[in-house]
Amino acid sequence: MKISNETIAVLQNFATINNGLQVKAGNVLQTISPGKTVVASAVVAETFEDFCVYDLSQFLGTMSLFNEPELKFGSAWMTIKDGNSTVKYVYADPNTIVTVPERELEIDADIKVIIKKENLQKAIKAANVLGLPNIVISGDEQGDVEILATDVKNSTSNEIALALADEDVVTVPDHRFSMVFRLDNLKIIQDDYVVGISQSGISEFVGNTARYFVAVEQSESKFN
Repeated sequence: MKISNETIAVLQNFATINNGLQVKAGNVLQTISPGKTVVASAVVAETFEDFCVYDLSQFLGTMSLFNEPELKFGSAWMTIKDGNSTVKYVYADPNTIVTVPERELEIDADIKVIIKKENLQKAIKAANVLGLPNIVISGDEQGDVEILATDVKNSTSNEIALALADEDVVTVPDHRFSMVFRLDNLKIIQDDYVVGISQSGISEFVGNTARYFVAVEQSESKFN
């Protein structure tokens, strides 16, 4: 099996969420952050067999040693081969990493908006440049919604606000709300996303490449 560049990009993103990865037979890749605040999944072109990697960054680095690596799966290890070079890569025990629960996650969204790639990039870049720990999706009684990079625990912090276009506001309540995320939970592929947020404290980011469930900071968010 050869792995496409698109799937490599997904794996690189997943490595920022959890450096361990359990792959189950099929064409869906999933991961979960060690703190269980982010769950990610992606449908890929390849059909994998069951295996587990303890250090995903190392695995990707091993793949990068080859121009066109070919993977062959065994019961306890895989071989990665290209030309006259072969690597034996031993699987990890799934008990040594944090793995995705079996149950299917769903949310009943109270808020639904579309966040374009450029707005997401601007907000996250600003948060990193200004040292801000939070991304906030907030709205008012008129239905206007904006994304903010800010520090919700510091009223004198720097802040950047990006207003969403009216056509990108799908469903919002008729009162003010402020849904707070930790920046370090938003390690998502840069893409356009349909974002659903539940007042119960969970959100869903659905993009063209991957889908993420991300925890909302309930103690700092306001909905009613």
